Amino acid sequence: MGLTMDVYFPELTSFGTLLKFSLALEEAATALYTEAARLAADTPVQQLLEGSSQRHARRGQQLEQLRRERLNEVVLQPISGMLREQYLPVQQVPDSLEQALGGLIDLEHKSSRFFDDAAVVAANVLGGVERVFTRLARDNRALGEQVPRQTG
Repeated sequence: MGLTMDVYFPELTSFGTLLKFSLALEEAATALYTEAARLAADTPVQQLLEGSSQRHARRGQQLEQLRRERLNEVVLQPISGMLREQYLPVQQVPDSLEQALGGLIDLEHKSSRFFDDAAVVAANVLGGVERVFTRLARDNRALGEQVPRQTG
């Protein structure tokens, strides 16, 4: 893998940084799926990868809307028990479709675990957000299962 994607993942110290990390995961997923689709040009998986990229972009928009509408009062609420390093996806731009697919599987797995853990934290702070994070975790597991394990 060559270049590094330029996505900032904050330390998980408050509910606000938890949400920023969520948004960073969606940004990284959108970029990686877009790159994988480019690498898969004119193959049967290109459309699947493009659709997943668009899905992550929409999820990022939904999280941003949630942040704007409902979370101002709890943004500074401290959190504990979540370490940034546990959830960081690979940040390298893939050189091949196989690397991209492996990176996507890793990203969806870590994102699913992040959102499951974030749902537990959110339940203690703001219950409605727990349901959003639980749904996102479930969606990550489904997206991870759709990523082809190999090409050809």
